[in-house]
Amino acid sequence: MSDALQVEIEPGDRLLWIRFWAFGDALEAAANACNFKRRFPDVHLTFLSHPEYTALFRSQPYIDTAIAGRRKPLAEWWRTLRKIRAGGYRWLVSAQHGGRTSLLARFSRASRRIGHSSLCLFNRNYHLSLDAWARSCGLDVSDRSSPAIFAAAEDREAGRALLERLPERRLFVLIGAGNVDKMWRTGQWIEFLRPLAAGGWGIVLNGHGPLEEAVGRQIEEAVASPNLLNLVGALDFRKMAGVAVTCTLALGNDTGPLHLAALSGVPTMGLFSRSTSRSMGLRMPWFREFCAEDWLRGNKNERKNRHGRKQIPLKALPAEPVLEAFNAFAEAWADKRQGNVNGLNKTMGLRPPEKTPQAIFSQSPDPFNLSC
Repeated sequence: MSDALQVEIEPGDRLLWIRFWAFGDALEAAANACNFKRRFPDVHLTFLSHPEYTALFRSQPYIDTAIAGRRKPLAEWWRTLRKIRAGGYRWLVSAQHGGRTSLLARFSRASRRIGHSSLCLFNRNYHLSLDAWARSCGLDVSDRSSPAIFAAAEDREAGRALLERLPERRLFVLIGAGNVDKMWRTGQWIEFLRPLAAGGWGIVLNGHGPLEEAVGRQIEEAVASPNLLNLVGALDFRKMAGVAVTCTLALGNDTGPLHLAALSGVPTMGLFSRSTSRSMGLRMPWFREFCAEDWLRGNKNERKNRHGRKQIPLKALPAEPVLEAFNAFAEAWADKRQGNVNGLNKTMGLRPPEKTPQAIFSQSPDPFNLSC
């Protein structure tokens, strides 16, 4: 594709943006599409993802149409291809790197196909990679300086109604993860949340699935506070967005709803085994990462269980340093709301207790240019 064709985006063009896979991955792709739509508002943007995410994407103001599809099994692949062909797209942008999606692109009838495959054989199905295309358009699709997921008015109202009985300060707590190795232990959650509930924070537990529902019940019974509301398994993704934006702060494991809260503009603190948040798109000025591996670097004996086997760092992380970090984070954002930037500036150097010298927060560039 020539340089002239790379930027030949015309008003009224129909463009399909594709991202399957996990919820957080689809949300980050939607944020990239949001940046595109801000740059090219007259393009008709369709977003294709898994059926369970479609209602949320359909409610986004920058997505003109949201359609559902799947890459497998073969019968679903064919149904998805027929939907794509029926859309009459001039542009197809794929954030999915597998062979099946590249074949969807190849047979889509779109004349301009953007993306790349992790399998070199399938790269010929695209004209240009997403990064190269974005550069040619003068577009930074990875920018996260503004919120990119928006709760509809009715979902915000429903969120306010659900949380009406809780105190004004509310913490959206994301207890689950797609992989159990990414989950903080139930006992640590209980130790972390008890003093917050006792100190006047409203606690909103969020998650889904049988395992997370069981964890939510254990936390609810152990904390035993009227300031805690267990919504694990009770929210679809649209309602989840409405509840998230009704909260003051969010904190949780590496999970899709963590991306939802952060992309919605909610000041968010993520718990990670290793420092991977920026590579996954969590670059917002209002996002901070607590890296268990950094904290445990000064406590190597805690990395092994009684059998001498190495533990997942997040599971070995006690509640005390996370609580201390969260309190500083919350204080800093309270100062920010009152117009005092010095409080937030202090969190840039926030560390766990003195015995652990590693910095715990990843810093986003220009942290005071906030739009949330």
